[in-house]
Amino acid sequence: MNTLDREKIADHFKSFQAQIYKRIEGFEDNKSLIKDGWEKQNLGSGLSIVVDDGLVFNKAGINFSQISGDSLPESSLGILNESEKLPYFATGVSVVFHPNNPNIPTAHLNVRYFCTTKDGEIHNHWFGGGFDLTPYILFKEDCYDWHKSAKNACDQTDPGFYKTFKKNCDEYFYIPHRNEHRGVGGIFYEKLEIPLDQGIQFSKDVCAAFIETYTKILEKRKDLNFTQRDVDFQKFRRGRYVEFNLIHDRGTLFGLQTSGRIESILMSLPKDVSWRYKFDDNLEEKEKNLYELITKPKDWLNE
Repeated sequence: MNTLDREKIADHFKSFQAQIYKRIEGFEDNKSLIKDGWEKQNLGSGLSIVVDDGLVFNKAGINFSQISGDSLPESSLGILNESEKLPYFATGVSVVFHPNNPNIPTAHLNVRYFCTTKDGEIHNHWFGGGFDLTPYILFKEDCYDWHKSAKNACDQTDPGFYKTFKKNCDEYFYIPHRNEHRGVGGIFYEKLEIPLDQGIQFSKDVCAAFIETYTKILEKRKDLNFTQRDVDFQKFRRGRYVEFNLIHDRGTLFGLQTSGRIESILMSLPKDVSWRYKFDDNLEEKEKNLYELITKPKDWLNE
């Protein structure tokens, strides 16, 4: 197989981070934005762009990293277990937006590239990623646009991708101890074995679809009024987000198993969150409408 050009591959993902940041920086003031370059011995390096207690975002992060090691951790093996015990290289971008206004949904994106090497050449490689949406106040048109954008991104590479990746997303972002899904989904794919150039282009298309659709939602919803009840419900639902990420998310587990940079790994957690006893026993009507969708995923493009 081809000799691994780590820097060339990583540069593509750096550009994805830069493009997403360019679209989002105008929503915040410079005081809230933190750019934090890092390097960790025997692991790799990266750049974290973080918003903490901002004008629009309670917490947000746009992270890039490139890492390598002697063997892949268990959380990344699965069907490609022939790569076990081989040196690996991984690079990617992870994004999460937790807004202040409950009318704006939380959004998450990840695109990544993995490969194992043997005698200095690529032994096996694959892509992973996707994006998903977690509303607090339901606007069905936003959910439809989200899924339509996801399908358009998938169709540019393979018209069969969306149906499969949408199902993957619904299954992956499920919280079994709550019997509900984290949000209204999107797309999710793991261990996608396609040619390098095609995988890079697909990752680029996924990032573009994500930020284009989310910034449109931001523009529509950021100035809408909300109540204290809306904030209380938002904080309560963020608790579900935290539960999923700390208990079930394989990306979090991968970071911990590789002795990764903890600040970057836990960047996805919101700043303000609450757990309230049986809060969802007395839901308001609009909250019940949301619960109908997070307990039974909807086929947004065919209903």
